Amino acid sequence: MLLYGKDIRDEIKGRVSQLAKADKMCLAVLRVGEDPASESYLRGMRRFADETGVHLEVIHLAESVNEGQVLKTIDDLNRDDEVTGVMIQTPLPAHLEAMQLVNALRFDKDVEGVHNYNLGRLVSREAGVRPSTPKAILSLLKAYQVPLEGQKVVVIGRSTIVGTPLALMMTNENATVTLCHSRTRDLSEETRAADILVVAVGKMDFVTPEMVREDMVVIDAGIHYGPDGKMRGDVHEETRNLVRMASAVPGGVGVVTVAELFDNLTILKQQKAAP
Repeated sequence: MLLYGKDIRDEIKGRVSQLAKADKMCLAVLRVGEDPASESYLRGMRRFADETGVHLEVIHLAESVNEGQVLKTIDDLNRDDEVTGVMIQTPLPAHLEAMQLVNALRFDKDVEGVHNYNLGRLVSREAGVRPSTPKAILSLLKAYQVPLEGQKVVVIGRSTIVGTPLALMMTNENATVTLCHSRTRDLSEETRAADILVVAVGKMDFVTPEMVREDMVVIDAGIHYGPDGKMRGDVHEETRNLVRMASAVPGGVGVVTVAELFDNLTILKQQKAAP
């Protein structure tokens, strides 16, 4: 069974549209260089913004831009009261450090929830914005009534955008979480032991049939384009067809991630308006 995110997206779209009609919101996206997966994500954001009435501003800098120029752009966005939230789109060119740039943002404009301040609120279980892809993964699992409490969840990938915050969020749902990475010994043994496997490793077709069991739920957070131009994930298609439930690619996590990003924008807007 494939898990699709359209219904979740539509429900969030209704909430965002309602708030956007009552009060203007602006999402600024800072993009450096060119990346096909980033372009796909940006198309999704443009479409969602058009459908909800949110103003989307894209600042596109050349791949050769230096750090000082990027920091100056971030400072300008921090000072612009018309900008509700800012997203620094990854991946970035190798000479730029993503977390340094993210932490140059005002934490109350961090729409992705990955500023150190917002991650700290996640660790301490305080309310606030949460990273959009982990939010999307949880929303997808809950929409399909996949139980989390007491389940063994294995996450492959420990990025600050997906894997690490997802492990914390799954723990807060009372799941038992194993976070795997490039130094994990016998990765296949870990993945086969999972009730729920989440793959956010950034390598196309990384998870193959011998790494799963038929009764598992597999969530794929990867976005890639194969030689034929079709979107692929971190999980091989044959693997998705083998397990009990798997998120669709395309149409699964990515669809909800865009919606959750805009849901975060509404949280930032409401926090700003609070006395």
